[in-house]
Amino acid sequence: MNTKKIIDRFKTISLFGMSQLLSAFSVLILSYIIIQFHSVELWGEYVEVLIWTNVFLLFLSFGNNDYLLKLFSENPSNINQQWTNNLFARSILLLPSLLLILFIPIFNHLELIIFIVILFQFINQSFKSLIVYHRKFTLNIYVESSYLLALILLVFYNLESLNLKLLLEIILLSQGLKLLLFSIVLLKDFKHIKFQFQLLELKKSIPFFIPLALGTFRSKIDAYYGTHFFSVSQLSKYQVFLSFLALSQMASTFVITPYLKNYYRSSNTVIKNTQKKFFVFGWGFAVVATVFMYVAISEIYRLDFTFQQYGLAFLFMIPLFLHVLLVSEYYKRDQQYKIAFFASIVVFFQIIIGYFLIKYWNINGALLLKLLGQWGIVITLWFWIKKQK
Repeated sequence: MNTKKIIDRFKTISLFGMSQLLSAFSVLILSYIIIQFHSVELWGEYVEVLIWTNVFLLFLSFGNNDYLLKLFSENPSNINQQWTNNLFARSILLLPSLLLILFIPIFNHLELIIFIVILFQFINQSFKSLIVYHRKFTLNIYVESSYLLALILLVFYNLESLNLKLLLEIILLSQGLKLLLFSIVLLKDFKHIKFQFQLLELKKSIPFFIPLALGTFRSKIDAYYGTHFFSVSQLSKYQVFLSFLALSQMASTFVITPYLKNYYRSSNTVIKNTQKKFFVFGWGFAVVATVFMYVAISEIYRLDFTFQQYGLAFLFMIPLFLHVLLVSEYYKRDQQYKIAFFASIVVFFQIIIGYFLIKYWNINGALLLKLLGQWGIVITLWFWIKKQK
C-alpha cells in the first residue's frame, strides 16, 4: 500500500473518530456546565430522562444503521429510495412509543416535549447510515459542533431560570438545528422518491436489531437499575463516571478499526497472537485511562469517587480491545447469532444479580455489575471460539 493510500485511510478513520467523539463530548460538556454552574440535582433529573429516552431511540432505530449499510453496498444505485423506505417503515414504531411515553409515569408531565425530542433524535440518528456510507464525516463534525455551540449558548443564556423543562426545550431547539442542517445537505439529491410503507423492512432488520439491543442492555443495565435505586445526585455523578468509561470503549474501537480488513484475512495463528498482544496492551491502556478519569473527574468536575470504584473501572477497561477482536472474529466466521445468544445469557444473569448488587452496594454494585457483564461476555466468546479451533 502506497503512502497516499495510508494517509487517506488514516484521514478517513480520524474524521470518523472525531465525528463520533463529538457526540460523547457534548454530553460531558453539558454535564460539566450544569453541575458546575447550576446543580448536581438538575443534571441528575435530566440523566433519568436521558437514560429512558435512549431506550426508546434504541427501539426506534431497529438496527437500521448496520442493515442499511449492508443494503447500500449490495444495491448502491437505489440508496435514497432504500433509506426512505426504511425510515417510513420504522416511523410506524413511533405510535407505540408515544403511547408508552404517555401512560408510563416516569416523565413527570413532560411527555409531549420528550416525545418531540425523541422524534427529532429519531430522524437525526437515521442520517448516520448516509453519513457513513458517503463518508460525510466532515459534515457530521460541522453539524455536531453547531449543535454543541447552540446548546452551550442557550444553556448559559438561560442559566438563572434553568429547570428540567427549559433544558429539554433547549435540547429540542438544538436538535431542530441539527435536523435542519442535515436535511439541507443530505436530502438535496432525493428526487423522484416514492413514499411508501414496507413493513418487510422491519422484518429484514430484526437480525441486526436483536444483537444491538442485547449488547446495549448488557452494557447499560447498571444505569437502568440506577434510575430506580440511586438518588438524583448519585445518578448525576454516576452518569459522569459512565461517560468517561464510554470514551474508553470508543477509543478501543477506533484503535482496532484500521486493522480489521487485514484481521479478517488473517490465519488463526495471526489472530491468536493479535488477541494476546491487544489483551496485554489493554492493561497499559486501562492504567492511562483510569489516571485520566481520576484527574478529570476529581479536579475538573470536583466529584468524589472512591479508589475502589476507580479500581473497578480499571478492571472493566482491560478486556475492551480483546472484546472488539473477539466480536470481529465471530463476524469473520458468520457466527453473529452466537454473539446474540451469549449476550442474552449474560443479560439474564445481570438482570437477576444486578437488582441485589445495586440495591445493597449502590454505585460499587453498579460498577461490579458492569465489570461482570464485560468479563462475562469476553470469557464466553473466547472459550467458545477456541473450542471451535
